[in-house]
Amino acid sequence: MKKFITMLVMVFVAPFLMVGSADARQPLRGDMELHFNVGFVIGQGCTTVTWAGTIDIDGETYGMAFFPTGARETGEAFHFEENWVIYDEPFGFDAPGLLPECPMGDVVLAGYDKGVTSPNAKYRMSGAVDVAVDEFDGWDGRRVHMDGYIVYDEVTGIPLTAPGWFRLN
Repeated sequence: MKKFITMLVMVFVAPFLMVGSADARQPLRGDMELHFNVGFVIGQGCTTVTWAGTIDIDGETYGMAFFPTGARETGEAFHFEENWVIYDEPFGFDAPGLLPECPMGDVVLAGYDKGVTSPNAKYRMSGAVDVAVDEFDGWDGRRVHMDGYIVYDEVTGIPLTAPGWFRLN
């Protein structure tokens, strides 16, 4: 009788277990090449974007931009909140570090994050996806993590680039 009950449980429960695991996705990963937009500080070009550049996901290159929503310094750490957008096409800078106009194009992923930049120039942030369309359909609401390091100009101390990594769970 015990074997019969075990067999019945397996017949009725196993299909549900398979359905649950079939929906699971491997994390989506990307390499970010970001540049600081000095236009944000000097009031030229696109003044609403702090960082912008490219992100490579699965061999495809997209444009990426960050829009600040709040920040505060606590001790030597810099805490920030921002919205991020990934566009279907990459976009460029005019002069080094000056984004001439705000990014346009079709949005394929967008979301928000909160993060921190530490005194050793490392940054990390976590958030979630608000918009997911086209090839990213189905990633809406998923968690996102980004980290990397900021490269500063040795003379002026102005941030230049922020290469990093993107992971969507």
